[in-house]
Parts: sequence; C-alpha cells; structure tokens
Amino acid sequence: MESILTDLAQKIKISHTAVLVIDMQNVYCAEGYPEGSGIDKTAIRSMIPRLQQFLIQLRKKNVTIVFVGTVMNVGNFSPSIKELCIRHYGKEVAYCMRNSWEAEFIPEIHPDANEIVIEKTRYSAFFKTDLDARLRDLGIATLIVTGVGTNVCVETTCRDGFMHDYYIVVPRDLVATTDSKLHKSSLLNLDRYFTTVTSSKDILQLWGKED
Repeated sequence: MESILTDLAQKIKISHTAVLVIDMQNVYCAEGYPEGSGIDKTAIRSMIPRLQQFLIQLRKKNVTIVFVGTVMNVGNFSPSIKELCIRHYGKEVAYCMRNSWEAEFIPEIHPDANEIVIEKTRYSAFFKTDLDARLRDLGIATLIVTGVGTNVCVETTCRDGFMHDYYIVVPRDLVATTDSKLHKSSLLNLDRYFTTVTSSKDILQLWGKED
C-alpha cells in the first residue's frame, strides 16, 4: 500500500519535490504596466525579493525548479477568452504574445539554463502541456507553487495539480495578486480543500534539516 505523507517535512522532501514559479512575467509583474490601467501591483512587487532569495537557496540545494509562463499565439484566444476580455475591457485583447516583451520573465526572476520551462495558454500549468509527464519522469510527488496571481493561475494550477494526485504546498509569502481580499480568500480555500499553506521560512528550515 502506498504510504501517505501526513506532515510537511515528509511532503517536501527534496528528492520528490519540485517548485513551480508561475507567471513571473512582465505583463503581470512590471510596475506601472499597462500604463494608465490603475492596477495596483504593490503586493506583487513586494513579493519579488522574497521569491528571489528563495530561489537562491533552492539552487544551492539542487531543488527541481520549473518556470511556467503564459505564451500565446493568435489561435490560442478562444471565443470564451475573447468574451471575457470584451466584458471587462470593452474590446478583444491580445496578451503575452510569443516573442513579446510582455511574455518575457522579469529581470529579477528568470530560469537558469538547466531549469524546466513550461509554456501555457490557460490558467492551469497542466492544461495541454507536458508538465505532468515531465514531473512523473523525475519522480515528483509534491509541488510547491509560487508566483502570480494567487487567485487565478496559482490557484488553478494548485487545483489541477491536486486532481493529478500531487501533494500541493503554497508558501503564503511567495504568492501575490492585485487584490488583497481575493488573495486571502484564495489561500483560505486552497488550504481547506487542495493544499498545505505554509511559509517559505518553514520550508527552508525543514530543508536545512536534510543537509
């Protein structure tokens, strides 16, 4: 019978854990973009240095890191996506187009040459990608999910990862979005039904005990 990992130390053992870095791209994280939009990225900008330092520690410990980014082509915009854009912005919107500045990872946080990069066209990092197959090949059982936005691509990827039978862990200080209420409610919901919500400090302390 397969053993059940019931505590955080068991769940995040380095040998079977991967860290997902979700959508740390210019379109979502660059300050003041889009110009005149009024979108408040304060929480996202404040999270960036914490995630930077976390990744430095991960690389020292040879933790598996997977960068996930939204990369779109013209044919990826479904009627439902177009309708959503029209409803919220009054027009069809093309975003994160391949080879655009928007789709690039921010200068502060980007993959090293040997790290996995997954391109997605929907909120979930699993939807029509080879993420699951690549994780299975590596013997991964647990995903630590970081990045943006807490209530959209992070939450959707967590839900989908849980449905793919991974243990999911979310460090609350390494995810962010533009609305504090949605951030908090998303973490509450994730912790209740899909993930273990913890802190980057707790994760690093437990990994220190593996050294």
